[in-house]
Amino acid sequence: MGAFLLWIARQIGITGCAVLLLLGYYEGIPGLRDIPFVERIPVVREFVAGRVATASADAAARATKNLVGRVELTAAEARVKVLEVQLLIHKQMAEAERRQAERAREQAETARRDLEAKIAEDTADDGGAWTAGDDEWMRAR
Repeated sequence: MGAFLLWIARQIGITGCAVLLLLGYYEGIPGLRDIPFVERIPVVREFVAGRVATASADAAARATKNLVGRVELTAAEARVKVLEVQLLIHKQMAEAERRQAERAREQAETARRDLEAKIAEDTADDGGAWTAGDDEWMRAR
């Protein structure tokens, strides 16, 4: 095998060997991939896939990472907008409930004052004391 490689090197010369070496470096040597654990050897690693394939794979990985980052950012911004809308809706609902509670409080206060006024106006001959009959009479109205 070594004699064969030496014979080829003599036939193509130094320039041919350099061209083959550069071609192997940039494009890779397909048969080299089949050797187990060859990708762990630092110098040979470049010849397994080739510089062009390695560079394009790195560029694709960077582009994918950037794209994923942008997609995640866009999704996070959309979630923030949805949460802001929900927050606004809940604030409006809370304000409406607060106003309704205030109206109910005012109605209860008005009803209490009316009841106290009616109690004060009770001038029946029963001595002015509030009785169960008076209570029933008020509920019947």
